[in-house]
Amino acid sequence: MAPTSSTNSTSSTNSTEEKRAALRARLSTVAARDETAERYRRHANPYVARMLDGLGIDVHYVRGEGTRLYDAAGNEYLDFAGAYGALPFGHNPPEMWKAVSAVRHAGEPSITLPSVLGASALLAERLAAVAPGSLDQVWQCNSGAEAVEAALKLARAATRRPLVVSTRNSFHGKTLGALSATGRSRYQEPFGAPSAGFLHLPFGDTDALRKTFEEHSEQIAAFIVEPVQGEGGIVPAPQGYLAAARELCTRFGAKLILDEVQTGLGRTGRLFACEHHGVVPDIMPLAKALGGGMVPIGAVVFGQDSLTEDFGLRHTSTFGGNAFCSRVGVGAVELLTGDDQALVRQVAERGAHLLAGLREVAARHPDLVADVRGQGLLLGVQLSDDPDLHPRQGLFRSLADQEGLAGFLCGYLLRNEGIRLAPAYFANSVLRVEPPLNVTREDCDTLVAALDRGLEVIERGDSARFFAHLLPGARRSGTLRPGGGAAEPAASADTPRPRPERLRPRDGEPRWAFIAHPTDLASYESYDSRLGLPGEQVRVLFDRMNQCRNVDTAAAMLVGRCRVETDTGESSYGEVFALPYGADRLLDMPSAKATALVQEAVDDAVARGAELVGLGAYTSVITANATALRDVKVPVTTGNAYTVAAAVDGLEQAATRQGIALGDACCVVLGGAGAIGLASSLLLSEKIGRLVLVGNPANRSRSEHRLAAALESVVAHLLELDDPTHAGALARAVREEADAGEAAGAITERLVERGLLAASLEAEAVLPEGDLVLAATSTPDQLVRPEHVRQGAAVCDVSQPPNVGPQLKEARPDLRVVAGGLVELPGGRDLGIDFGVPSGVTYACTAETMIIAHRLHDPVVSHGDKLSVGLVRMLRDDARRLGYRLHLPEESDRQRQEAVPHE
Repeated sequence: MAPTSSTNSTSSTNSTEEKRAALRARLSTVAARDETAERYRRHANPYVARMLDGLGIDVHYVRGEGTRLYDAAGNEYLDFAGAYGALPFGHNPPEMWKAVSAVRHAGEPSITLPSVLGASALLAERLAAVAPGSLDQVWQCNSGAEAVEAALKLARAATRRPLVVSTRNSFHGKTLGALSATGRSRYQEPFGAPSAGFLHLPFGDTDALRKTFEEHSEQIAAFIVEPVQGEGGIVPAPQGYLAAARELCTRFGAKLILDEVQTGLGRTGRLFACEHHGVVPDIMPLAKALGGGMVPIGAVVFGQDSLTEDFGLRHTSTFGGNAFCSRVGVGAVELLTGDDQALVRQVAERGAHLLAGLREVAARHPDLVADVRGQGLLLGVQLSDDPDLHPRQGLFRSLADQEGLAGFLCGYLLRNEGIRLAPAYFANSVLRVEPPLNVTREDCDTLVAALDRGLEVIERGDSARFFAHLLPGARRSGTLRPGGGAAEPAASADTPRPRPERLRPRDGEPRWAFIAHPTDLASYESYDSRLGLPGEQVRVLFDRMNQCRNVDTAAAMLVGRCRVETDTGESSYGEVFALPYGADRLLDMPSAKATALVQEAVDDAVARGAELVGLGAYTSVITANATALRDVKVPVTTGNAYTVAAAVDGLEQAATRQGIALGDACCVVLGGAGAIGLASSLLLSEKIGRLVLVGNPANRSRSEHRLAAALESVVAHLLELDDPTHAGALARAVREEADAGEAAGAITERLVERGLLAASLEAEAVLPEGDLVLAATSTPDQLVRPEHVRQGAAVCDVSQPPNVGPQLKEARPDLRVVAGGLVELPGGRDLGIDFGVPSGVTYACTAETMIIAHRLHDPVVSHGDKLSVGLVRMLRDDARRLGYRLHLPEESDRQRQEAVPHE
């Protein structure tokens, strides 16, 4: 029985109230945000603000003391990020404030160019006194990037050569020259870098360095290298590498620039990191620690043989060498070198203690922690990026594959343990451990214990706990203290852990990839069952993760890897990816942006080894059925052809179960002018009595034109039938008109006049006419409502998101409703990938990719707006041969029916 109007009204009211409640929740979250964070987002840097919020590290600190930071709520945080090495003595060190006060009380002028700069001269003298070798010249500036720029100019002016050699994954700063030396192309390209005259080699490769010097002996001005690559993942230079570089530079007359902006002044347990290697550079940029955690300052220390008149007179700085910063710099050097460098020696001891503790943690999590490395208090903990360490589908698996787990672990530790860490800039899987140089052993032990607990949460797969702080209203306040996390104790190192199975492709095995996205709230919910959250909240997590996207983040998240075994004994290896955007998000994007996302995802899949890529849900819609993709080196299929086969089979079987005689039945096709709708209509038209195609009313003129063309296509198809004897009334009518000598266009007009063919833009008006209803649109709206469908009809929905809501089956038990886009895998095998459908079942578009994988010798794909009926039939035959079957659960199997995704 059809529902009453009051029932419909109640349902509509409830839906409206739910949407309003969700909106109020979102608005309240925005209102509760820290006003300073909002000000920062609006006027300072919205991109950084978005990333900080996404990771859950968007804290506004109002006070700092030593290794501690405090927010406005009184929460205390232990700072092991240390401003990337710029906090040698922690926050607000009293010794540095003493230097600041001395400047104030002395009344010394700060900026007096041009004149003799007394404070600058004193700082230069102090640095020259402690610098290695005969480096006795100092040029002062305002930052590390400026110091690197000066170093490059020094080298080129001194040698009169153009070429600077650097290393890959290095970081030397963000000004144009420093960025050109930086060995990361994706960070250079937007700014027109590298400039001419830069060459990048593998870090630590002595042979490559030697070969380069031999090939460019008369051109190389300098080799610039970090003793420990910081942003590249805290990677110390191998023993012997810097010594070899020194020898080559000396032999070929080039300058050796050791970039000690981050490593210099005590960070590695020696005053300068080059001391670990027994190497003296020609030029040494410094910064970070030189400012004592208080002021921006940089310097270049070099020998007289690198000084030229060109540099001395033509490279100056308005603020460089100002008295204020110079006096603080003098205080920092005195504190570092006082008592025979006692603080630096303490760094070596603390660093060894911390390194040992971190390696003990790594030993307790041997799969999750890939490496622990570094020198002194510049350490890195590298997490594995192997997704198979997380055997169950979920966010841990996806983030590991994207090297994003370390960043979210930083958010977890901050919000749950009061520990502040940061990932390396170019190596997102590496946790940077870089506390102030005066950190205590107790602080180090607190970090180690907290990190152990955090890794244990990941290893248990407890995503519900790990991501809870990212949900609205879940953030802690008022009582957080470092090490005060309530995570369960870490397991004993002796506790055996099962090693997860790592699925890999076999030699010669066809490789495919499938790219889709969440289509509705149920598919969000199914993405990570361990979250135990409704789809709406999982979508919030996805949105947060999207905020953290950067140039190194893959467009799509890995859902899982699988092997498909067919009934014929063949196999294929596939990887399934999901764009982290729902259908509405993709539709709201500018078309070019959405297409670019799919293009990037396809290119990434091919780079990983896919020989065929399938598109699912709206990825095919927004790429105009793959026609908008460019320069893809492998076949791309939309999955539309096998979706048509499954839709037609599903609707026919549903009609049979309803006792509907196809030959006289009226079929209404929503989305009748689209690729799937039209191809389905062609096949259905062979057997039915009447056909009504429904188009999109949003663009009436275009839709009317497409529907008219679709009706003509139906007639043209029926005219080609070899034997219409057993066809339905529609096909017989076409043959009758043709036998009477009518042309195709006239036949179409006659059948429209007779009511056997019809087109409409009003779904509500024509749906009651349908004995059969096929929904195949690209709209996210639920078009098929209980009050629209005639008694005893058969309904098949292949739209994603569905056009048929759950209320249809609930309110209309007289109907037969099937999700015709679902198929059972060969042998009902579970792929271990949850699409929000029953185990052993997948979508037809996904199955098409799997099926075509066995035709790579002669690939045929669904592509463009026109689908060949012959292709549909061929794929249907291949599917049956390989063991794919239509999934049509019985009415009594309620549990399996409920598993079909609906919003």
